[in-house]
Amino acid sequence: MPRPRLDHVRKAQILSAAAGVLSERGYANSRVVDIAKAAGTSPAAILYWFEGKDGLLAEALRLREQEFHDRYTVKAETKATASERLRVLVEAMLHHYDWKLWMELCVLALRDEAAAAERDRLDRRWRAALRGVIREGQATGEFAVSDADETMFVLAALLDGLSPLLVLKAKGVTKERVERVWLAEASRLLGPGFDASPLKRTR
Repeated sequence: MPRPRLDHVRKAQILSAAAGVLSERGYANSRVVDIAKAAGTSPAAILYWFEGKDGLLAEALRLREQEFHDRYTVKAETKATASERLRVLVEAMLHHYDWKLWMELCVLALRDEAAAAERDRLDRRWRAALRGVIREGQATGEFAVSDADETMFVLAALLDGLSPLLVLKAKGVTKERVERVWLAEASRLLGPGFDASPLKRTR
């Protein structure tokens, strides 16, 4: 099979287009031809590089995740306190993260080992970032002393459990309510050194 020419379309452009289509339509309703059209290339080129939708979904989320991670990790590192850094991470996850694409990867992970491994890798990175900030705050005396891993587990579980309900537009679940509940629980676990005032929405 001749190698498809991708002179006019970079791999990242295909992945970006795939992320948009998969997030908007869902995995089951997205076709390779739809993704190819959005990327301005051919289905043959996509199948050559990504081996179908399964590979596309995992790599598309990996790209989105890396862009997200780079943007908000750098932003968090500019903040002076652990409280400020934690608020940046939570605002990003609650208000800017692509939970639709994450949910699609989770469903695929139920039947695909590669997708399951990618889901686990991304989840571990998010939890490590959260745990790291909590430990920083505890080390400086900003946060109350506790088991950082257990505190991380509870705070991560709140976002991981409630954010998908926002995507599903579950009755009574709003971003404002989820934010309020999360901040209150974080304040309870981390102590008065954590700033539990409403988050400032940024990009």
